[in-house]
Amino acid sequence: MDTSSPRPRTKRKSDAPTGEDQNPPKRKRAPKILVVREIEPSKAVELKKAVEALAMRNVSTTSDFTFLQRKLYNTLTQFAQQRPDTEMVHDIPIKLVEEHVGHTTSNSRDHLKKVLKGMTQVQVEFDYKGESPGRKSGWGVANLIAEAYILDDNQTIRYSFPAELKRRLLDPTIFNLIDLRMQYHFTSYSALSLHELVSRYYGFSQKETFREHWTAWSVLLSGSATPHAEFRDFNKMLGRAVDQVNSIEGRFKIEVVVTKNNRKYDKLWFKLETLMQPELGLSPPPEIVGAEVSKRLKSLSLSAKDIEELGMNHDEEYLLAQADYTEAQMKKKDSVASPAAYFKAAVTNNYAKAPSKQKPVAPSDASAPAPRPQKAAKKPDTATQTAPGNQMNVLLEQWGAAQRTTIRDEINAKSPEEQQMLLAKYESQLKKDDLAYKQYKSKGLSPMVLNCLVAIIFADRFQEAPNSDQLLQFLLSTSAGVQA
Repeated sequence: MDTSSPRPRTKRKSDAPTGEDQNPPKRKRAPKILVVREIEPSKAVELKKAVEALAMRNVSTTSDFTFLQRKLYNTLTQFAQQRPDTEMVHDIPIKLVEEHVGHTTSNSRDHLKKVLKGMTQVQVEFDYKGESPGRKSGWGVANLIAEAYILDDNQTIRYSFPAELKRRLLDPTIFNLIDLRMQYHFTSYSALSLHELVSRYYGFSQKETFREHWTAWSVLLSGSATPHAEFRDFNKMLGRAVDQVNSIEGRFKIEVVVTKNNRKYDKLWFKLETLMQPELGLSPPPEIVGAEVSKRLKSLSLSAKDIEELGMNHDEEYLLAQADYTEAQMKKKDSVASPAAYFKAAVTNNYAKAPSKQKPVAPSDASAPAPRPQKAAKKPDTATQTAPGNQMNVLLEQWGAAQRTTIRDEINAKSPEEQQMLLAKYESQLKKDDLAYKQYKSKGLSPMVLNCLVAIIFADRFQEAPNSDQLLQFLLSTSAGVQA
């Protein structure tokens, strides 16, 4: 049932219905409602997100709809809704974008350009899911935005929507009222899109979403144009998204319902259970990369800079899928010489065959495309295949990978007693990584702990970058080894 949603008034607490579709009748008195959060309108950033846009499905053949793009799209839509109806193009300060998206671009205008360019290329289907069997469903397809510019002042984005889509987005008849500050709390496309979709049904009598085949939900929640190949892979992403929504949302929790047809997973939907004392906390700062992903990638010996750059270019679920694949390969003897280098190659080439497969443009470091490694004995001569400006970065990465392999071999060659002594020596530094330290206390020298220990010893042993003579000696020795 649709409810009334008057425009926010500046001198009252927000009395708009929360988390429910709204079809405001003209000049009708708003019904009495249950206020589930006390937020002043001046602090809330309210987006009336049209139901067509809630279930956006990527239909592009070359581009993914990324987590950062979805947050930016929400921000651009919310800003445009506050502008006059006659305004055809909109100018939004980049600082306001950064505030609402939770991502700083002051030192990365090139990345912002790439994100905006992608949004002009991503085509999505817009659907409307009716609430009764007899209700018809509307449909449409369009680019996310029609055009985008960064103005000469380098502080303003100018953009516009396709004409028909603009009418539907900026003055929606039926919509879900969303506080954009919720975006700060989610760290993946799947969790954010799941929350936007299910919160629409909060307050409905049936308290459940529409039913679709699980592959349709896979596309809706991943941002990719193609679904997961296997239900078990989709279920990993889904489980993380549900856990994150339930840990953040204070008004309700969600439960997954799935049916089977001939022993195969079929229809899937979500049920909402209202909590006794709903509460919405919005104080934590935004995160570019979630804590879970950051810990997983640190355990693969990636630096904080690497993790931030990967988080800017790829969705969290995609990175987790590549981390799962890399860790599985690490369990195979002699299959991974450098976890960090292997993981970067997995991200570039999509070894895990995850639905999202956005390719970074012109990498500037060791994350450049590399052949899929098979054995540790022979390393590809990447320096001869890379542009001159990147050869030094590639050589440094190869040198670092070789040193980490040497350290790993040294640790593996020690007796169990010597390994325990080594772990005890670096225990204080292991404590800085909660996940690795917990594994150390419960499992001893597990692969994750070994990776963390290798990174610690590497940083301790090589506190300065190698000089040109050392790099030349390394290059000569590597070339001699390959020729032999």
